[in-house]
Amino acid sequence: MKYMGSKRTMLSNGLGEMLRAHVGEVHRFVDLFAGSSAVSWFVAENSKCEVIAGDLQAFAVALAEAVISREDELNPDPIWRTWSRDAACWLAGNSVYRAAEVFETRKWSSARRRNVEEARKISSESPELITQAYGGHYFSPKQSLVLDSLRATLPTDSPEHTVALAALICAASECAASPGHTAQPFQPTQGAAKFLFEAWRRDILDHVERALKNICPRHARRAGYGMISDAQTLAEQLCDDDLAFIDPPYSGVHYSRFYHVLETIARGSGVTVSGIGRYPSPNQRPKSDFSVKSKSKLALDKLFSALGKKKVKTIVTFPREETSNGLSGSYVQTVAERYFAVSKKVVNGRFSTLGGNLENRRARVPAYEIILLMSPRN
Repeated sequence: MKYMGSKRTMLSNGLGEMLRAHVGEVHRFVDLFAGSSAVSWFVAENSKCEVIAGDLQAFAVALAEAVISREDELNPDPIWRTWSRDAACWLAGNSVYRAAEVFETRKWSSARRRNVEEARKISSESPELITQAYGGHYFSPKQSLVLDSLRATLPTDSPEHTVALAALICAASECAASPGHTAQPFQPTQGAAKFLFEAWRRDILDHVERALKNICPRHARRAGYGMISDAQTLAEQLCDDDLAFIDPPYSGVHYSRFYHVLETIARGSGVTVSGIGRYPSPNQRPKSDFSVKSKSKLALDKLFSALGKKKVKTIVTFPREETSNGLSGSYVQTVAERYFAVSKKVVNGRFSTLGGNLENRRARVPAYEIILLMSPRN
């Protein structure tokens, strides 16, 4: 799935080696900013540590739990047979779905603005959560109704429910018609319409099935759990035989702006959206002091101080250069050295620019990232 600052590349570029070297020494591994859950999955699959994954956003916790919460492989085929059949029955009884199917047969590029207006009108006639909020924007009417059908018919029992929800989140991320995660959908302009319509043609069912088949075989060697929590609260519950992992936000904009579509799908509850980005109201979006430039330095100091007092060995990753929330690798290291003995490694990475603009800003750019090993002082 699309996630800014994902650690997947770093896991094969120094971070994975460091994690392997230290998880065998501790009872629990605690990921304080789970995000895409790449690190939580890696540790759960490659060690006997209990993994706890925390994040402010429900979709991140749902992704983490799909792997870290179970010790056995699952067979995706019977799950998908039952789930897709139930979703098809749900769609057959949906009064708007026929209009969405007819719309799908059009050659949209010939009248791009009129077709988008029609897509939004069709979607507005549905009371369903995803279609009402995002149909005709991030998804075509048919795509959004398929997403609604799959959300409504998720398996009810765990762990099938957990892996199915994660697969749905991954598919929505892959299919969303947006240049930078779900910060803002493509518009029917001359330059962007082709990207909008290409995304609207993606097969949701195919993406969900492939995601499910990727997730089901993966599992923890020792079952852990996820929790919706801010990093500070979680850090204050740790002890000296835990290993903490910190990959804090590096954006001066709250991450909920970029992932609100996935959050809506994860929560499955009513949401009122507005504007071009189709955002929920600010009071419905999780916020972090790490994404407020005037508060990020204090938030970092408080977090490191709490972990230092608890004598929790900690691994931290952060871009080397200054980021938009006012932090930098050198500043993070300086704060770490107030409370820990610190060793540093610098690795190559690639970072999202939230989609780029296809002209003077690429979607992903080369960068350097630091990895800090923070050991408690005696």
